[in-house]
Amino acid sequence: MEIIINNKTIEVNRELTVLEAAEENGIYIPKMCAHPELVPYGGCRLCIVEIEGRKGYPTSCTTLVEDGMIVRTDSNILQEMRINLVQLILSEHPSACLLCEDIDGCSLFQETIRKVGVTTGCRWCPKDKDCELQRVVESFGISELSLPGLYRDLPVEKYDPFFDRDYNLCIYCGRCVRICDEYRKSSVLALRQRGKHTTIGPSFDDNHTDAGCEYCGACVSVCPTGAMSEKSRKWWGNPDTYTSSVCPLCSINCEIQVLSLHNKIVGTIPPGNPHETAGELCVKGRFCLSEIVNRTERILEPQFRYPEGYGIVQWDEAIAKGSELLNATLPGRSAVFLSPDLSLEEYQAAKIFSEKVLKTDEITSSRLDSKQIACTKLAFDSVPLEKVKKADLIISFFLNGNYNYGPLTMAVKEAASSNIPYYQIGWIKDTTSRFARHNIIPAPGDEVKILDKIIECLENGTCDNDVIRELSDQLREIGNTVLIVGPWILSLTNFTIILDRIRKIISITGSKLYMPDPYGNLKGMLASVALKPLESVIEKINRGEIDLMYLIGDIPISARKKVKHVFYQSAFPAPEDLIPDVILPSTLWGERGGTWAGKNGSTVMLKQVAKAHDYALSHIEIFTRFASASKVKGANAAIKSKSGKVPVKLKPKMPDEFALASVRTTLVSPGKKLPFVIVQEKSPHVYMNLDLSIGIDGFSELVKPGHVQINVSDAKEMEIKDGDSVHISNARTEKTYQVVARKNIHRGVAYLTILNERSDFKCNPCYVNIRRADV
Repeated sequence: MEIIINNKTIEVNRELTVLEAAEENGIYIPKMCAHPELVPYGGCRLCIVEIEGRKGYPTSCTTLVEDGMIVRTDSNILQEMRINLVQLILSEHPSACLLCEDIDGCSLFQETIRKVGVTTGCRWCPKDKDCELQRVVESFGISELSLPGLYRDLPVEKYDPFFDRDYNLCIYCGRCVRICDEYRKSSVLALRQRGKHTTIGPSFDDNHTDAGCEYCGACVSVCPTGAMSEKSRKWWGNPDTYTSSVCPLCSINCEIQVLSLHNKIVGTIPPGNPHETAGELCVKGRFCLSEIVNRTERILEPQFRYPEGYGIVQWDEAIAKGSELLNATLPGRSAVFLSPDLSLEEYQAAKIFSEKVLKTDEITSSRLDSKQIACTKLAFDSVPLEKVKKADLIISFFLNGNYNYGPLTMAVKEAASSNIPYYQIGWIKDTTSRFARHNIIPAPGDEVKILDKIIECLENGTCDNDVIRELSDQLREIGNTVLIVGPWILSLTNFTIILDRIRKIISITGSKLYMPDPYGNLKGMLASVALKPLESVIEKINRGEIDLMYLIGDIPISARKKVKHVFYQSAFPAPEDLIPDVILPSTLWGERGGTWAGKNGSTVMLKQVAKAHDYALSHIEIFTRFASASKVKGANAAIKSKSGKVPVKLKPKMPDEFALASVRTTLVSPGKKLPFVIVQEKSPHVYMNLDLSIGIDGFSELVKPGHVQINVSDAKEMEIKDGDSVHISNARTEKTYQVVARKNIHRGVAYLTILNERSDFKCNPCYVNIRRADV
């Protein structure tokens, strides 16, 4: 069809709004509330147009084009009306950065009349020069206010972990409220009160965490002014480079854009137009990546352990001294530990380095114990995420989607919003819980019984539980079913039995499986290197058969074993009790390029976007320097050539020695029934050897490792407040923790994030008593 806009004939090949048709053809129409990810709203009225044959001034964002339509967007009356609308907005918006007559000089020179050695200025807004309202004001040439100004004097909200909110700068476009509701389907934000008293935030004055905020940052991305701003980059200014890359923090490997300024990473956002994309990122991909790279606690220089203590050395000396220790180690008596967060090139280099320089095949990872191997074997059959979106029935087992797996939880919410049946089995309320037809909360030990009941109902049609019967009937009758299994099952005492039951349900029903893992390139590691199970290598170390441990971004132990030498190659400091002999600072994602395992066995590229930190070298460079110093013929050349050859398609291989000898295969009793259930989850938020739940301040506020989380109503009944100490006990164990009261914990459940493999309580989950420590 053809339409005419401002006397320009335009061909329109699909159903568009007038605003979309104009923008696609380079015709400017001002707007503030319209956004490509949102349902047309028509709230700000700035995009009004004239349409021949129609009365009034319709909003172009809500008006569909029609064949032969004649549109005017820039008549005098339209411009006058828009200017009046902007003046209304400016009457309640601080306008120093918009209307000051010294804007040009201030922004260039920050002039001051004070005769002192400083420069000053009033460019205080974090969105300065990147503000949509600023661009609208400039397009109209507005230079002064025509209405009295009203400053709302609202306090700046700085209490949440990753972004600040200054609603004095808010223009009530509603984008943040609508993106949270329509796109992310979280419905955390609302327009509260009315008139000049209107504010934005969670209903009932909840804080954002208790209201179910995922801290995905979509609201920050779509905010047209400085009302919402990221804590970590609010004063950096506008990035000078946007680079497409991939998030390395879990197996979903979301596409991202890395923002950099002066060769330094300052933030990450979803792909697409930086001012229009909302994206599917979780809090880690949206806010934590830049903080990882810019973390102050990084290894700055190589170090060597002398008899009197550690000394900082230059790289040449570190390589020379390290080579002496490597050359003194007999073949086959070294063990190499790899992080699942390295690139395929680095795995290839580590493989050649281990074979030719260390002369060992004892290569493993702290993330490759027998439990993880069992899970990974099952996860190899995992379907693409797109299958979750197209499923006709979804059941999640022990999924904790809070602050994890954003595309997965969004797929579940989107499917459930389309009336697809969704059932959730587990103890935590995550962002998908309110979409579930039923939340099945097992009593301790009953997680296996529930699965057995489902199997019995599927096989025999008999069941004494109405919810289990309903779920089983759906499983039997609906063919296109996806079972989502969360990594949390690795922390459960009856893990082996649970995994066996899930396999059986899949075999009976033909259901598909989706199983994410929290490690960015685990499959790439398995496809690149012939690995051994962690337990077999640790066993050799304990028997005294290993003299040297070489740790590459990985920490399998927190205290030094009885080995002669430990090499520690990473970006982040090692535990004090590890006592490495050689410390080698390495680069991180973004400071080096590389290839990761992508979707469906393909590969994806992560680009270098920032300068390496201080003395840090890439892992490949460190390997080649040791290879040169070792004088092993051809080692250096082999590392360089092999690390550059990455297969297009990956075929992960499981370790040959596979056993679950260390995993219980008999049902463990949770003990005597007591008022509370405590469930423990090993922190899945790890990159290299940095646990984000303790290494990133904002993220630690959300996860609270070492604190026990209980429901706010339970806390109120026991007269317990945040930060109070409580005793948690059963017949076997008594521990003291600080409390965090949260609404996303079911009543009668206590949730604990643990930082090591060993649970604080011997059975997980188990029954416990909880009482205040001062009673």
